[in-house]
Amino acid sequence: MIDEEAQYDALLGGSEELPSNISLSKFVACRSQEIQMMKNSLLSQSGSKLAFQTLPKHMRRRAMSHNVKRLPRRLRQIHLNQMKKSGMPNQQKRPSRKYRRKPRNLLEEYTKRANKKYKWLQTHIWHAKRFHMVEKWGYKLPYHACDKAFRACYRAMTQHCLLQDISYYSCLEIHGDKIEIIEKIKLLCKPDGGLSIGAKAFAEGNREGEITLFEIGGSSQKAIGKVTFQWQPSTDEKCKLWLWVHAAYYCTTKNTLVECFKNTEIEIHELRLELSRFRLTGPLSNPVLQDALALIDIFDIKLVPESPLKKYVDSPENKAVIINQCEFWKKLDSVSSLHEISPHLVLPLIVKDPRLNLPKKRMKSVLTFGKLEFDDIPVNISGNPLWDKNIRKYSNENKVSDSKIVDLQSGLLVPGSDLKGTVAHIPIILIQRPGNKLHNVGLGSGWDVILPTAWAKPFWIAFVMRGARVGGLRESNSMLYEMGKSQLLHPDTEAGVDEELRHSNQNKVTFFKKPPNKRINYSRFKIASPFACNWKLLCKDWSSSFTGEFSVIRDKRLLHSINSFLDSKTQPLPEYPKSCLIPVKVECEKRGSLAEYAIICVPKCQSDLTKGLVEPNCEDINKEKRKELRRAHHSLLKKLRKKRKLNPELTLPDDHSEILRSYTEKMRALWLPDATTIRYSCSREVVGFVSKGGFSFSIGKSAGTGYIISDSLPELINFRNRVLLRNTNSRQYKTATLRVIVE
Repeated sequence: MIDEEAQYDALLGGSEELPSNISLSKFVACRSQEIQMMKNSLLSQSGSKLAFQTLPKHMRRRAMSHNVKRLPRRLRQIHLNQMKKSGMPNQQKRPSRKYRRKPRNLLEEYTKRANKKYKWLQTHIWHAKRFHMVEKWGYKLPYHACDKAFRACYRAMTQHCLLQDISYYSCLEIHGDKIEIIEKIKLLCKPDGGLSIGAKAFAEGNREGEITLFEIGGSSQKAIGKVTFQWQPSTDEKCKLWLWVHAAYYCTTKNTLVECFKNTEIEIHELRLELSRFRLTGPLSNPVLQDALALIDIFDIKLVPESPLKKYVDSPENKAVIINQCEFWKKLDSVSSLHEISPHLVLPLIVKDPRLNLPKKRMKSVLTFGKLEFDDIPVNISGNPLWDKNIRKYSNENKVSDSKIVDLQSGLLVPGSDLKGTVAHIPIILIQRPGNKLHNVGLGSGWDVILPTAWAKPFWIAFVMRGARVGGLRESNSMLYEMGKSQLLHPDTEAGVDEELRHSNQNKVTFFKKPPNKRINYSRFKIASPFACNWKLLCKDWSSSFTGEFSVIRDKRLLHSINSFLDSKTQPLPEYPKSCLIPVKVECEKRGSLAEYAIICVPKCQSDLTKGLVEPNCEDINKEKRKELRRAHHSLLKKLRKKRKLNPELTLPDDHSEILRSYTEKMRALWLPDATTIRYSCSREVVGFVSKGGFSFSIGKSAGTGYIISDSLPELINFRNRVLLRNTNSRQYKTATLRVIVE
């Protein structure tokens, strides 16, 4: 038995007894020193680590170093102290999402962003959430939708309704004496371009016309681009003219007009911030507008007494015009195809706020078949309040807010019924587009809608909710291609040259991003210009008297004569200008794809059109030069690297940036050498290029649009409209049919 009273401690020796009581204050004072030593010991284990580095790995977060709220609470103050000692500035607290999403702050943010280098359309926010956006011509524009290919948009164009915001077409208003305006603008046009701006068909303002403007001076005027126009319906000597100009050459057109009307009393005003323009294409364009546009009741209209629109409506003459417009629009409800209507018709309307009868969910407008009840355009329908500056300003500034519309809808006794009693009435203009007239009749027909800028988004949503499918810039280009028309920016205009140069540079950047073993060796395919249509060099090859300037033939009579010569075996060759480009469309006779920059060649004999012609293989003369250049460059880099290692203090020029730049330029020049000839670059003579190519849904085979040199027409006498095509990445020639484009 062990004696419990006498205990032996091996460390201290002898017996040890516990006290019956202790002094609490003395005990705590002694233990506090030990606790402090223990805390210091724990902190010293981390060494020189920061507070967030003391956490185990599974508790660490990526943004801990600059966001203190991502650390545990016990370490936040330590982290802040360490950050202050390091001299790093404290970051401002980001406003909460609730604060940032307030309508007032959103509007401020959008205004700030929209006033930067690139302008926004009124539908920009709607597009930015659903489309790939591109920066072009000073605008931020939708290119194509994120969730659909062109096939869906083509189906909408041919069977349903395709909707596009083309407000990058800006409006210029010319005000002054009508005769003087006509005479001055005739100086900017050529007589062989079709109906002039002073033609009787456009004088009354009930049709929209189209002309091509040229620069001032000389017989060899350089083209600027196409513009559409319409006259104000007026019998006075002084009237207004609207010119709708593409953004690519808007500044050039404006400066040319200012120079043309200098020292006259004619005024030029910009309406690009006052008017927007939408484009609806397809057979359901008319039903979409019929469902979305609610016409005013001229006998029960309620307007603010002081509004300028009230004064316009109260006029007896204008009231009769409005009644005729409404009756005519109701008759168009039975139109089965828009190309049946008189072409380029201008129809002004006054409609109600489209938000009042907006459907609760997206629907599809239905085409109603019927018989037209009119033979011609009524005389008295061209009056339009949108020409009045005060009415445009009033419509833009007095738009009812969306919140008020929501409040009115919440007070309806029957949810979902139409709102009534509001005073919003909007003047708009509808312009008919006839589409194709010869091949695929009616393809591309539809309506253009011109409206005040502030009302762009409500009308846009109203059209979308009626089943319109939205397209972008890609659809505009593809629509012209499917209709068999040339692209909008011609190669003889400054805007066309800039666009082709930009597109060519993009293709070159993509080409050189690939590794050398994945690049196409165009030298072996005998393609002299794979990423550009080198029209000047091609004109020089075909004409010894080429002066360095070329132009596109726009004379419709001459184009018809050339087309007749190509279609007939007996038609003689008409007289043609030298060093000019002829717009053409080519259609492959057999299966195969046609790509951009494909070359158009003349056959040597009839056997070229019957057998499968293949370009002979060609040796790449720059292959060894590239290898030698690469070898010398690597050797030079090794020498410089050794010098740096041996003498770290040695100063080298700009980190070899000049050496690398020089090597890159030389290597790229060996991959894509400058062309010396286009016509004789391959075994068959080249007469032109394909500027837009691919599979055409409208004809069911591969086709393309482009240009050929006018000097090559004598070479086509034996073959007429049959030519050879070859893509830049292939040696195989394809036979194709050639047709001149007459617009």
